[in-house]
Amino acid sequence: MKSPKQILPSTRCLLAFEASARLESFTAAAQLLNTSQSSISRHIADLEAILGVAVFERRKQRVRLSEPGKLLFSKLSNGLDSIRDGMEQVANWNTDVPVTIGCTHAISHLLIMPIFDALQRNVSRFGKVRIMTTEYEVLDSQRDPQVDIVFAYDVGGVPSGEWVHLFSEAVKPVCSPEFRSEHAAELSRPPSQWRSIPLLDVSLPNRGWASWDDWFEAYGAKTVLPIADRFDNYIYLLEASASGRGIALGARGMIETYLTSGRLVETHGDYVEFERGFYAVLTARGREKTASRRCLEVLSSILSDRDAPSSAGK
Repeated sequence: MKSPKQILPSTRCLLAFEASARLESFTAAAQLLNTSQSSISRHIADLEAILGVAVFERRKQRVRLSEPGKLLFSKLSNGLDSIRDGMEQVANWNTDVPVTIGCTHAISHLLIMPIFDALQRNVSRFGKVRIMTTEYEVLDSQRDPQVDIVFAYDVGGVPSGEWVHLFSEAVKPVCSPEFRSEHAAELSRPPSQWRSIPLLDVSLPNRGWASWDDWFEAYGAKTVLPIADRFDNYIYLLEASASGRGIALGARGMIETYLTSGRLVETHGDYVEFERGFYAVLTARGREKTASRRCLEVLSSILSDRDAPSSAGK
């Protein structure tokens, strides 16, 4: 019996065989590998001599795999795929340069952290993930060499392949259980007839998320009430609503923990859906890293599975 060392042919023989089997032609394999047909034929002959079996059936201008050849091609293809995968992982693995996601504190706390373990687990073959939070006012400054992925509502001008659509915007009014009980009579009326319901909102410049005007318009009305209070952070807004100070617009994907715990309850039925989208976008640095592209894909997959639309800049 031949030892493993004796039966292992040269890399040139294996590459010649793989290309010939895939293309079913010695001539095409030679062109692919930038060599001559006679060289390919010689490598195949050497391979068959080592194995002691014919790996091809010669038929005029074409070659077809023999049964032993089919088995060898299957094993070799899997092996080459594994090598390519390993090379890509090693080339892109750098624990000192993780994939950095730039976002506000609200996005980090309400959207990313609940899925962070799943995100890191699915990206771990390519690298590590870290979250860099910033204040809303300096959000645009994160498109710099420190950040690989940012969030946006508009990807106009960004080439395809450098962003993914995560979900569409959807909102519904929420408040504390006590607030809903106290204002049950008025909340039961059409929104156009509200008169004393305190509406809560953020004080931040709108980057594209659904507003109270959008929600009232969806119900065939105009906003009939002034905003009772504004907050410079979406988390503060939700906390104020949970404490009974008024009604907030809850973005799907951002308020699930509040609804599950019962700290917030809905005042009306389902979410109002909007066509505006929410995107994850690669920065200049992110476009150069395989791990960043993988992270983009995983974000899309996880959030799509959760069916969790949300708001980016809040």
